[in-house]
Amino acid sequence: MGYRVTAYLILILLLISGGVRSSVARTFDRIIAYVNDDVVTKRELDVLVNQRAMELQQVYRFSEREALNEAERQKSELLDRLIRQMLLLEAALTLKVTVSDVEIEQYVQDFKRRYKIETDEEFKKQLNREGMTLVAFREQSERNLKAEKLVMGRIVPRLQVRESEIQKFFEENRDQLPTKTDKVHLRHIFIAFKPNQADRDAAFETINKALEEITTDGTKFEELAKRYASKRNPSSQAGILIEATTEELERFPEIFQDVLANLDAGKFSEPVEGNEGLYVFTVETKTDGMIAFRYLIVPLTPSAQAMQEARERIVEVFKKLENGEDFNALTETYSDDTETRENGGDLGVRSLTELNPNTRKIIEGLEPDTYSQPHETESGLHIFKVDERNSPSLSETEKQQITSILRQQRFQEEWDTYTNKLLENAYIRIELKDF
Repeated sequence: MGYRVTAYLILILLLISGGVRSSVARTFDRIIAYVNDDVVTKRELDVLVNQRAMELQQVYRFSEREALNEAERQKSELLDRLIRQMLLLEAALTLKVTVSDVEIEQYVQDFKRRYKIETDEEFKKQLNREGMTLVAFREQSERNLKAEKLVMGRIVPRLQVRESEIQKFFEENRDQLPTKTDKVHLRHIFIAFKPNQADRDAAFETINKALEEITTDGTKFEELAKRYASKRNPSSQAGILIEATTEELERFPEIFQDVLANLDAGKFSEPVEGNEGLYVFTVETKTDGMIAFRYLIVPLTPSAQAMQEARERIVEVFKKLENGEDFNALTETYSDDTETRENGGDLGVRSLTELNPNTRKIIEGLEPDTYSQPHETESGLHIFKVDERNSPSLSETEKQQITSILRQQRFQEEWDTYTNKLLENAYIRIELKDF
């Protein structure tokens, strides 16, 4: 669910295998930290760093080099965890916490499974590479289990998770649970940014000048069409010779079919208005079954004045809504969305994940049977209305997964709190030249 589980911190608590802390062997090792009457040596920390690197490779699929670099970067954090572990071990021994041989054996087997160690012989070789014996590992495991049992006894009773906490987590993390996103039955009133008459007049003036340039200066239709197209849409087919059969022409926009059906070869059409702008067509060859043509287009772009007129229009519509007029009726009268206008602006049932992020922010805050403030997009302005809202519930499995995450988070918090108290009452000195 997007959360980085703090499992490795707990793993350090359970899997420190620094060996039996032999005073003879440690006499010849460099001390990097003093913890009450004990010490941490460079070798012990190096072993822990190597263990972390092995875990990153085995569990998190790091490459060998990446794992070593990351483990080295975490050295200070690993030392902090080691010191806390030492204090926990000390507290466990003081409180005479006990563990059984069965628990130790289970610990060893779990360790082998985690690191995919299949045989005892392989396990012994791995320990030897780390400078340990099986006896030393079991003794260290016993100490670690005592610390674990101490922590579990102190912390586990505080890890209860309430239903309200599960629901709160769910609400705060819906974006990471796409199958659990709300679905809404949505309507809208759409006022488009459309060219006004002044914009049309300017476009007709431009295209007429283009036609005059073709007829008086002999400018090639192809060159002129490409020049105009490159200003707005370099990938446009404007100016390119297009060859199509009669059947293929039926798949072109209606404006193409209507003009080309009545245009003879070698002729230019009058400027005609389409969805994208003003068009002029010319036919190069034409037979009963085939046509070859080119077209020129001057885009019809709404001016700042036209866009302001659309904004004023949506404000008027919004005022009518505020005065109690019916949303569906206003849609039929004012909306520029021809596909939904006749059915009250019905956009159907949509998952919030399907919506544009900016639009989603508007919709997320709407309760059923409420509408939004005017919302501006590149193409125009919308007033959205939510008819119904469906919020999917969590399954028992999903609740258990969230409970596990919350328990892990709380465990880490409680573990830090408890070991912080141990640190407050301990003598700690770290050789800063190493950190």
